[in-house]
Amino acid sequence: MQAEINSNKIKNVKEVNNMNARRHADKLAYFFIAFAIYLIIRAIAASHSVSPINILLYISIATSLLASNIPRVLDIPLHFAYPVRCIEIFTFGIAVVCFIVMCMRHIWA
Repeated sequence: MQAEINSNKIKNVKEVNNMNARRHADKLAYFFIAFAIYLIIRAIAASHSVSPINILLYISIATSLLASNIPRVLDIPLHFAYPVRCIEIFTFGIAVVCFIVMCMRHIWA
């Protein structure tokens, strides 16, 4: 009887730890979503004064962040999971290319 009670206590502690970890992951996902929205607003606001590479970099980083974090906080249909993952990878690749171009332009200028 005592062993069963201890087993239930351990199980409850593990469930609470899993719920706390899930809440922290959700908070981090919400932060990244907010940061992506900030990047989109920054790209739109600076579109007349910044080079197109910077704008493309901001937009691609924001799109990649949204594509990777929105499915963590919202339930999306299963048939959308693969296209969202493809968008995430594609926009991350664009962001890497833009960053390399910006670094090369900075070195050569």
